Amino acid sequence: MAKVVGTNVQSQTVSNYFPTLNIIAVGAILGLLFWFLNMIIGRFISSAPVASDIATILVATIGLAVMVVMRMPRPIVVILSVAVTLWGLALWTSGLTFLETLAWEVGLYAVTYALFSWLARYSKTVPLLIVATVIVATARIIVIL
Repeated sequence: MAKVVGTNVQSQTVSNYFPTLNIIAVGAILGLLFWFLNMIIGRFISSAPVASDIATILVATIGLAVMVVMRMPRPIVVILSVAVTLWGLALWTSGLTFLETLAWEVGLYAVTYALFSWLARYSKTVPLLIVATVIVATARIIVIL
């Protein structure tokens, strides 16, 4: 049987926005890292799509490690959803200026990480996978059009 050790424990309110703001910050940092890696890899590889794909894979791997350390729920679902949604991001922003490209890449990474990490908090796996797949498919269809 459990015993109560102390009854004078002070409760502390934790903000509901703390995990969301952390994920947005992680997404923004990973977007900045994507821009940087894409720029560096693009100097060594003449094909822009290949450089973008390599940068996406590297950023997804780093993002997975960060989310596991942060103990976020279902990090592999979040990482795969973000990677597939933003696949080819460098080609979307290829005609923009330096600051516009940086702002779009950082912003899109922050928004997609926030969206898919928010979805990953749902307790049932199958509905989560269905909703994530629908969102990813919709985003990819919009990009194609």
